[in-house]
Amino acid sequence: MPMLPLIDSRWIGILAALGSAASWALGSILFKGLGAGVSSLAMTLGKGVLSVLLLSMAVLVTGTEPIAAKPALLLMLSGVVGIGLGDTFFFEALKALSAHAMVILLMLGQVLTAGLAILLLGEVPSTDQWIAMGLVVLGVGVVLSSQQAGEAGSSRTRGVIFGLLAVFCMSLSLIIAKQGLDQVSALQATWIRMLSGSLCLVLLGLISQRLDTWIGPFRHRPYLARFLGSVMVVTFGGFWLSLVALKHLDVAVANTLTSTEPIFILPLAFYFLRERVSRLSLLGTGVSMTGIVLLCAL
Repeated sequence: MPMLPLIDSRWIGILAALGSAASWALGSILFKGLGAGVSSLAMTLGKGVLSVLLLSMAVLVTGTEPIAAKPALLLMLSGVVGIGLGDTFFFEALKALSAHAMVILLMLGQVLTAGLAILLLGEVPSTDQWIAMGLVVLGVGVVLSSQQAGEAGSSRTRGVIFGLLAVFCMSLSLIIAKQGLDQVSALQATWIRMLSGSLCLVLLGLISQRLDTWIGPFRHRPYLARFLGSVMVVTFGGFWLSLVALKHLDVAVANTLTSTEPIFILPLAFYFLRERVSRLSLLGTGVSMTGIVLLCAL
């Protein structure tokens, strides 16, 4: 029986990036309904601990490989910055901002990440890649602008500040992680990042003597069950697939493709929340899809 041809490494990255965006879109909807009355630090810690448990089981099944000290330290630092700090700021911002307003701030991360990749990694996209990435970001912007009617009151200064902090931490953590991915699998790298970010929060909880308070909401089984489902989506979809994309693509390209989250939010919001999809949203989706097709063809 003839063997199926292996998928090109670049296509693995592209499909992983789009899968990550879809997972984050679903995760944003799921987590939006779970944050009321629960502190941002508690949500980040709960997500981290559950993610570590899930990833530990996956790593035990797939096996581990030896890691040199430098990439291990880089991945640990990436976890502290992107998960310990970035996710905490993200959940705090999400309390003050609508999901769509939050994603607009995250779009700024595309520019910041590309700039950091050029400065720190020497990854300079080609002219065609810049055009394609510009179309993707433009389309995402059009989709989001069509969703902002009537939402201005939900955007607060506090939310914007925490949103900007989340963007910076997440962008910086991607640059750090990219340098540690060459010698380790994406799954094992995700486990290291999640473990280091979670341990950072556990240490903070012990020092501040608030750990028991943070754990409190997760003692309620119905809430824990819903939270676990959301964590599974963002752990294996959002976090792991984003590192798979980062491993196989340049940072700017991978990050641009994962920024298509709002495109995936449209059908999810239509299906789960019964929200209408405007013509402007469809136009923006078309523009982004054109950019994605161009990126895939380059």
